[in-house]
Amino acid sequence: MIGPRFLTRVAASSAGGALMSSAAILLLSVRRTGSPWPGLNSTSHWITGDKAGEVRTADFTHTVIGIATNAGATIFWSVLYEKTLGSGKPSSIRFLFVTTVLGPVAVFVDYVTTPKRFTPGWEFVFSKRDMTLIYIALVTGMATGTGFIRQKSGSCRN
Repeated sequence: MIGPRFLTRVAASSAGGALMSSAAILLLSVRRTGSPWPGLNSTSHWITGDKAGEVRTADFTHTVIGIATNAGATIFWSVLYEKTLGSGKPSSIRFLFVTTVLGPVAVFVDYVTTPKRFTPGWEFVFSKRDMTLIYIALVTGMATGTGFIRQKSGSCRN
């Protein structure tokens, strides 16, 4: 059942995942291009085209749409993550297993089953190693967000 507790957990894991992945994107973008924006801008490629990752400044069309797209995708993954963790008290083993599996599943869905037009677009800016770090940041942020809320509400056990 989707209720307030579920929505709170989704909000927490989404916020953590979006913040951590965006931070990784910004830092890796600076390292890769000298500008923080191309990585975030590349995610707008589904609207603005494959050259979105070449835009080195922040603007509404590329940056805001890129951030919104990343946040929306993170909400999607957070809903699946929270549903898989369940509403009860997941054991530490279950929590770690679900969290560990989420990254590779997200990569598979994002880059194998999704049409190229709707991928995250990070491949236009980043190496596979960089993208791996972004997915690790995403999953770590989601786990941190939901872990905090679950510990606070007592819905996590060892």
